Amino acid sequence: MNKAVLYVRVSSKEQEREGFSIPAQKKLLNEYAIANGFTVVKVFEESESAKTAGRTQFKKMMAFLKDNPEIKIVLVEKTDRLYRNNTDYVNLDPDKGNLEIHLVKEGGILSKNSPSHQKFMHGIKVQMAKFYSDNLSEEVIKGMSQKALEGLWPSVAPIGYVNNRTTHTIEPDAKCGPFIKRAFELASSGQYSLSKLKRILFNEGLRSARSKAEMSKSQMQRVLSNPIYFGDFIWKDQYHTGKHQPLISKQLFDKTQEQMGFVKRSKLTKHSFAFTNTMTCGHCGCSITAEEKRKKSGKTYIYYHCTSGKGYCEGITYIREEKINDWVSEVLLQIQIPENVIEWTRQALLESHQQEREYHQNQIKSLESNYRTLQNRIDKAYEDKLEGHIDHDFWVTQNSRWKEEQAQIESQLSNLRTTNTAYIDHGLKLMELAKQASTLFQHMNADEKRELVNLVLSNPQIENGSLRYDFKKPFNMFVNVTHLEKWRSERDSNPRPSA
Repeated sequence: MNKAVLYVRVSSKEQEREGFSIPAQKKLLNEYAIANGFTVVKVFEESESAKTAGRTQFKKMMAFLKDNPEIKIVLVEKTDRLYRNNTDYVNLDPDKGNLEIHLVKEGGILSKNSPSHQKFMHGIKVQMAKFYSDNLSEEVIKGMSQKALEGLWPSVAPIGYVNNRTTHTIEPDAKCGPFIKRAFELASSGQYSLSKLKRILFNEGLRSARSKAEMSKSQMQRVLSNPIYFGDFIWKDQYHTGKHQPLISKQLFDKTQEQMGFVKRSKLTKHSFAFTNTMTCGHCGCSITAEEKRKKSGKTYIYYHCTSGKGYCEGITYIREEKINDWVSEVLLQIQIPENVIEWTRQALLESHQQEREYHQNQIKSLESNYRTLQNRIDKAYEDKLEGHIDHDFWVTQNSRWKEEQAQIESQLSNLRTTNTAYIDHGLKLMELAKQASTLFQHMNADEKRELVNLVLSNPQIENGSLRYDFKKPFNMFVNVTHLEKWRSERDSNPRPSA
């Protein structure tokens, strides 16, 4: 009964520098295990990005717990170390088993028997962790788009170019670049098919970037249709004039398009439909897609239907977007969050965050002390140089190293000082959003509506001309508000769960 597993994670090198290192987490959790009489049987260490790496250690932990049902205790630093999306939340849901999740830094224990207000707060924190992860992705995308606007290719260099990690640009690849130029020269003659071209270039030494094998016909066509080789490029359906060095001329590119018979496709902005990638067909399980239909009157309507196609699904009906919009609006009206609950949430967030704030303050004090120590060394070394105790070259080297360390400390201090307020702000914004969901929904654009549906609803399906759905946690707690008085008494009698 006292066996436990530890899960520790960092998602970037920046977190290693900011005091969230794996050794620091393991030390905290092992001390907690000893204090509470737990025997740690296995430690799962995740040192990769949750968004990109697939959480390999998290999956191994889930498999280990399934194979060892006698182990019921999971120790983790805090909520956002454990979850990054709703799938993780569903897979490690204490309501579905007898697990105990100990959130050590937050001072909480989550189990099937936890009071409802604690489960609610946990759900809020999971959503906040997801918001943080999504926000990081959005910031990365924004940065890449800004880079494109400046004429710089923002991603992995295409074949024929290499990324320059120092200048953050692309430059011709001395090995593959000449092959790309030759491909255009051969293609522009009009004497070679794609099959012949790829075979000739393979025999001469050109290899596919990933497999190192002969390029496929589609790969060869993508190369010959890509404007990046004469200096321009397309990013997110937007055309940009690049600042990188071209491999070929614009005239050679145009002649190649003409001789190879490539059709120039205009890059039109995709129509953004509100409910695509949110719902599935209740009959066959395929996704629901949308298309525009123009009536004889000239008016355009948007219809949704199952992607399986006619003859493959008995539920293949066409439903107007306005109908689905009305359904979702009515569904969101069921969420009722009284003002006193928002106030409880604010207090609970402040309480649960208190330990982390204290931890941050200790980190700040330690970093400030290190900064002063470095400054004292710099001042002392300068005096020693003036008095002739150390030579000029030694002083320059040491001074440069200490200044660099100070710059790193300043960066860490800046990050620590800005993380305290974001936590509370995210939680309260989430509550306000849920409270006004139906009203706000009516004024949202298509992308915002899709985001809100994915946030609040679990597995929405269209079946027999109606919408079936469940509410995600923690929003499901506010559909039936008759339990709020009981929840208030739980909250008042136990405002902060003991660890």
